[in-house]
Amino acid sequence: MCSRSLAVGFLLVALAGAGPAFAGEPKQGDDKKPILDVKDELKDTDPKDRKRTESFSKVHELKMQAGKGYKIDMRSDKLDSFLRLEDADGKELAFDDDGGGFPHARIVHIADKDGTYKIIATTFKGGDTGPYTLTVKEASKSDVVMAKAQRFPALKAEEQKEVIGEVRKILADKGKATTQADAMLALNLASFLERGKDQKQAAELYGEFGKSLSLSGDAKVAEFGAMFQGAARRLKLVGSPMELKGTLADGKKFDWTPYKGKVVLVDFWATWCGPCIAELPNVKKAYEQYNKRGFEIVGVSLDNNIDALTRFVEKEKMPWANIYEKDTPGWSQPLVKHYGVMAIPLTVLIGRDGNVVAMNVRGPALERELEKLLGAEEKENK
Repeated sequence: MCSRSLAVGFLLVALAGAGPAFAGEPKQGDDKKPILDVKDELKDTDPKDRKRTESFSKVHELKMQAGKGYKIDMRSDKLDSFLRLEDADGKELAFDDDGGGFPHARIVHIADKDGTYKIIATTFKGGDTGPYTLTVKEASKSDVVMAKAQRFPALKAEEQKEVIGEVRKILADKGKATTQADAMLALNLASFLERGKDQKQAAELYGEFGKSLSLSGDAKVAEFGAMFQGAARRLKLVGSPMELKGTLADGKKFDWTPYKGKVVLVDFWATWCGPCIAELPNVKKAYEQYNKRGFEIVGVSLDNNIDALTRFVEKEKMPWANIYEKDTPGWSQPLVKHYGVMAIPLTVLIGRDGNVVAMNVRGPALERELEKLLGAEEKENK
């Protein structure tokens, strides 16, 4: 799946546009004195990490107290930082690549016992060398909640409920002062629920968190809040009409009239998305089998280049229309924002009555839905 999110990737693009996210963000409220503050360098004479066997590493030891939270940051402008945390016996407790915003790594850990812990500073890419800074501070309440949110699927039901309540309180208390880090926290939580079985709760949280983030004094966070509300709108689509409008790739205005009374697959995709292209044969097969019985497709292209889209459509002989906004392409496409699309391919199947029947149906699942709505292929030949 090609994502903006899930979970860090989406926020990096949505909040920061192009380039590294969070790297230059002010550390609001992060004024605690470091417990450990080390400037060091990874060299080709350092030992290779036992987990990332192609990467050089350095070990830094730190005494931790049971029940206390620690925020560990590895920052470098020369390295794609990677952090690992082990206990005294060498058991890996946590690891991180871009938790501090690419290329910086961050681990937030709550020690379960007193003792000496090993912080391993290494790199994502094997063989990299260069300077880095390792800083450890006492974790703030937000840091601790973030650590819990990252382990959300593994938490018990009561613990999950507690984390949701803590995130609600953080966003409510901060109001206009909500930050990009708060948006990341909210995204981690809501996206976990979306990928799980509780779509209803995910929709509720996207809507609730979106309203809170929209109040932020940070314009990027406020914009992201609107995307959250779009995700809530998307998760509530089944059983309701889908608002579909825009400009087609040929410059004409999209008109829903010819599609009324038909079964329509709305396909959010892009020519640069590998999984989208891999799914194309199934989509074309469905179109060939069911088009004469009232099945249509409307693509919503997230391409950034109209020429790439046009060449691909011509090459693949794709007969259906594609909505493409040349002034707001890619992830800035209005329909993408309106429905909070965070990953593609994403499909929406609309029934003859104009209401959404199913979401994310592809391959055999799409064929089963079309058979229910339009009848199996063999029935047509009888």
